[in-house]
Amino acid sequence: MIELKTFYRRMERSFGDENRRSSPLKFAVRWLPHLVEDLGEAFGLSTAHLYVRRHDAFSLAGNWGSPCPSIAGDIDERLLAGRPAIEFPWTGVSAAGDIALLELDEDAALVAALFFSRAGSGDGAGARDHLGVLSSLQYAVRQHRRRHELEDLVEQARVIQTSLLPAGPIAFGEYDIAAISVPARRVGGDVFDIIELDAETIAIAVADASGHGLPAALQARDVITGLRMGVERDLKITRTIEKLNRVIHRSGLVTRFISMVFGELESNGNFSYINAGHPPPLLVDDRGVHELTVGGMILGPNPLASYKLGFAHVDRGASLVMYTDGVIEHRNERGEMFGVAGVTGWLTDQRSARAEEAIADLIDRLRAFAPGRFEDDVTAVYLRRPL
Repeated sequence: MIELKTFYRRMERSFGDENRRSSPLKFAVRWLPHLVEDLGEAFGLSTAHLYVRRHDAFSLAGNWGSPCPSIAGDIDERLLAGRPAIEFPWTGVSAAGDIALLELDEDAALVAALFFSRAGSGDGAGARDHLGVLSSLQYAVRQHRRRHELEDLVEQARVIQTSLLPAGPIAFGEYDIAAISVPARRVGGDVFDIIELDAETIAIAVADASGHGLPAALQARDVITGLRMGVERDLKITRTIEKLNRVIHRSGLVTRFISMVFGELESNGNFSYINAGHPPPLLVDDRGVHELTVGGMILGPNPLASYKLGFAHVDRGASLVMYTDGVIEHRNERGEMFGVAGVTGWLTDQRSARAEEAIADLIDRLRAFAPGRFEDDVTAVYLRRPL
């Protein structure tokens, strides 16, 4: 008899090799041969059949192990003939001997029939001897499929979020612009956008939804969608942000708030912005480093919040960075944060570098400061105005 720990390891290994996007049918065709090969002798399992329901009848779609006649008629009678619903895993007797039935999808349209060579008393005892293992198999299959369905949803969210980010080089007059977003998980809560308003003006947004994963990503997506709708309708910046704040408040995600910086940059260097509870962008010029703090509270908690418009000017030779708190709160093993000082030092050192090179250097500095996976999403938009 195989040791149960070994059995579970084999079962997980079999599941883990499966392609994440495979259908329940492809999963079953791949998994059932492993089941017979790895567990057949130990549990008296001689054969595995796969049955697929098409219209009003089951048909045999695959068989592995010792030859055994189809029991499609028995399964039709058991599952489709108006009898009370059975609970999976089901054990009993067919014309071929002791069997167990496992459900391999959500609506019993895909069923595995396992045949046991030790027939016992002829009343299904051979299958029932292993009911604990069969229950574990049924549970594992269900959890495996649900986990991958969730991963598919997360992947879809990642694709949606990535599609919202500007694609390719960002061109605006004489300005040199680059941006990056590195999620801590497959899907992050950070997002940025750069929108061309007209030939002389672009809008720049950097936002950070609280939390991680799918809810944060969807909230961040809604922010970008709302901003794009606002600027397309030629709304004033303050009106756009205040309306977006009310929409987020009504979303029902009461623990999900968003910090954001949104600004409009004119080709002559005028920059008008609102900082909604976000780490202040840093502007470095010949007069030093300036924090852009004007605005109001984070979006979401208070539907009546008002926001002030701030103003700055990007002179020739100046540079500006907008970033999320994952940059400044990146910690090393001693608990020290990269901090605003780290960003300021990087920004000062890179004033004359190309934007793409500067952004790459920022990520390199963060990884050198604290090697390993980022604990929070890291996003930055950097622009410089050449002399």
